[in-house]
Amino acid sequence: MSALQFDKQQEQLLKQSLALLHSREAAINFHQLQGLLFAIACSPEPIKPSEWFDLLWLDDEPQFDTEQEARVFYQQVVAMSEHISLMAQQRRFLPFSAHYSPRWQPQLSMWCEGFLLGHHYLEDVWVIALDDLNDDKLYEQIDAALSFAYTFAELLEGQQLSLEHEMELSDHQLPAAYQSFWQTLATYASAGHLWADKSWDFDAEQLFLALEPAPLDEACPCGSGKDFAKCCLH
Repeated sequence: MSALQFDKQQEQLLKQSLALLHSREAAINFHQLQGLLFAIACSPEPIKPSEWFDLLWLDDEPQFDTEQEARVFYQQVVAMSEHISLMAQQRRFLPFSAHYSPRWQPQLSMWCEGFLLGHHYLEDVWVIALDDLNDDKLYEQIDAALSFAYTFAELLEGQQLSLEHEMELSDHQLPAAYQSFWQTLATYASAGHLWADKSWDFDAEQLFLALEPAPLDEACPCGSGKDFAKCCLH
């Protein structure tokens, strides 16, 4: 099962499996898995599914009645990981619209929880990569991406909205914060690969400007030839 085979039907089947497992407090939910797999896709070092797969589970009890059920579930998760990796390469960093909406705030919060879970799992290799890249502006962008993720994750619990102790975000500031989150995730998605490719000679500010979201009426960065509004924005 490849990334090309992860269609809406496969997504729905995986959602159903995860919903059942999550109801038993056995596994993370679908949106948390999406965030986790995005972090895995951005890892400075390739991570095999056999290494990160255990992050899905919330307990150590057997999850499936048969080996076939377990195998199908594993294949579905791996297929989604490949799909998310492909989407990240096409500058689709979040599974939501490019413009913030409070309607999917709960899903965004859960996505951020999974993203932070994945980043913490990879924290040691990120420390090495950022030390080698040795660019303060790049480090600030990665740190900002994590700060935004913490902020949106906290919204699910109704906790204080803050990027710093002295800074609070009101509801009308959330759209701008979300747009900034999208931008910093662009840097996050590229930094690890820069280190992996040994492409350490770059200007972080130029990189950040180059990765800003495309205007709606300009060509989509994925190379399809369509306007961004009619392509990867959806």
